[in-house]
Amino acid sequence: MVSSSNLRFWVLSALFAALTAVGAQIRLPMVPVPVTLQTLFVFLAGGFLGARWGVISQIFYLVLGFAGIPVFAGESGPMVFLSPTIGYLLAFPLAAFFCGVFIHRTVEQSMGYLVLIYSMSAFIILSLGVLGLYVIQALYLKTAFSVTKLFVTGMIIFLPGELLKVLLSAWLTRRLSRRALAIS
Repeated sequence: MVSSSNLRFWVLSALFAALTAVGAQIRLPMVPVPVTLQTLFVFLAGGFLGARWGVISQIFYLVLGFAGIPVFAGESGPMVFLSPTIGYLLAFPLAAFFCGVFIHRTVEQSMGYLVLIYSMSAFIILSLGVLGLYVIQALYLKTAFSVTKLFVTGMIIFLPGELLKVLLSAWLTRRLSRRALAIS
C-alpha cells in the first residue's frame, strides 16, 4: 500500500518530470546542443523534493524520453543514446541528487549557499555533457573536435544561461521555501 506521503511525492516527482519536459521545449537552437530551461527544473526537483525523489523525477523524465515520448529538446527514443545531448541528459539525476543532498530540508539557506550548490549542479551537468559530446563526436560520428571547440560548444556557450537559471532557482527556492514554512 502507498502511504499518502509517498503518493504526494510520486505526484510531485511526476510534476517535476513534466516540468523538465516543458523546459526542454523552451529552447534556443544551438549546434550541437540546444540551450533549454530543463536544468532549472532539475535543480528545483532536487531542492524541493530531496535527493531520492529528485532523482526519481529525473529518471521518470529520462524513461519517458528513452521510450520515445517526445519530451527531450531533440529526438527521443533509443537513438538519443547516439545524440550529442546524451551526457547532459544522463547527468540530470545526478544533479538532482546533489541538489537534494545539500539543499532539501536544510533550514533557511542563504542566497549565496543556494547559488553555490546550484552552480555546482550546473557544473555536474555541463561536465558530463562535455564528456558525452566528446564520446559521440569522436567515437560515433568520427568528427575531429579540438579540445577548445569541445569546451566552447559543450560548456562555455551555456554558462550565461546556466547562471541565469542558477540565480532563478536560488530565488525561487528562498521565496517558495518561506511560503511553505509560513503555511505549515
